[in-house]
Amino acid sequence: MKQKSSLYPMVDQEMLKELDLLATSCDPATFGLKHEDVLDETYRKAGKMDTDAFPTSIVPERTALMDVIRRDLVGGGQADTEQAVNAEFYKLNVYGKGSFFKAHQDTPRGTSMFGSLVLTFPTPHAGGALAIRHWGAEWNVDAAQLLAAAPAHSIAYAAFFSDVEHEVALVESGHRVTLTYNLYFGAMYPLRSAATAPAAAPFKKALAFRLRHAYAIRAGAEDLHEVQRALKDSDAVVSDVCVELGVEPTLFLIYQDESMDFALMVDRPPASELDVEKPADDIQQYLQRSTDVIKINLPNSVRYAEGRRDREYVNWVTEPSSRTRYEGQLRAYGNNAYVSAIYGEVCIAVRIGKVNEGRRLPPEENEEAIKRRERCDMDSE
Repeated sequence: MKQKSSLYPMVDQEMLKELDLLATSCDPATFGLKHEDVLDETYRKAGKMDTDAFPTSIVPERTALMDVIRRDLVGGGQADTEQAVNAEFYKLNVYGKGSFFKAHQDTPRGTSMFGSLVLTFPTPHAGGALAIRHWGAEWNVDAAQLLAAAPAHSIAYAAFFSDVEHEVALVESGHRVTLTYNLYFGAMYPLRSAATAPAAAPFKKALAFRLRHAYAIRAGAEDLHEVQRALKDSDAVVSDVCVELGVEPTLFLIYQDESMDFALMVDRPPASELDVEKPADDIQQYLQRSTDVIKINLPNSVRYAEGRRDREYVNWVTEPSSRTRYEGQLRAYGNNAYVSAIYGEVCIAVRIGKVNEGRRLPPEENEEAIKRRERCDMDSE
């Protein structure tokens, strides 16, 4: 027997029974809050099955979908990117009537994880649109509407960088069934340049670029080379162009407390998470136990204000509107408690010397940087 609905004119009753059975077989979905997995249905209400309970034969690497992800998410719209991308099945979720997931970021599960892929099945449902937000822009993916208008046996998908904020709207009816995959960079691009100057060396003259994306930071890592290898989108273009121009881009983590009129930059993660119970005056001492610290001016501040010469001065090309705050290195809410990495705010600093003092790399070393810059120019036209 079949019944009618507004989006799906003919709905098989046997399918509805199977979906009800799937929903009741799921465990309540939790979310990550600092170090813990939390069950709070005022923030997230959904069902979930882990990979050990729900094996799937859907392997994105065996489909043309991965070519789309490499082209549009990694390659800036160009199909010739050589960056390898791997998809790891993470979880099945069932959002029944009244289910939702408020704004959050996906928890980093390693420094090479850069994105998430969500597949939505053509199960009868209304509502449950996925909203994705980043830097003031918003995109909405209403899989229910898309699938209702698509040919039979279609599957909707959304692929996005995992550090961007996203949420699932209230499901009004039916069952929204999804598979989520974590996206990882495979074989990384080789590092084209590595800064050799010690972190505490004076900047004298420097440019600083706040990156558009947040990156997974592994506590206790010796440096930020893992982040440099995993730069995304326009962040990678900035780094590549610096190298092409013969200047060495250096990555730094940024820390700043509300009570401070300056920021702290370090070229490696601290050995462990900052203690939120410590007073703000102890931040610099805490960081210095793990690495050298550079005290710098904030954007729009006066150089050496009131005769202060205890900090370096940088020219902010793109301002750091948010930073790795003292009150904690973790985002407020994630889809899971973090495992081995946490998000950090990163900037690129470039020391500027005299005219013609920079070193220019041989043309063959610049080939990938040139490709990325051309893609960026095409996107801006």
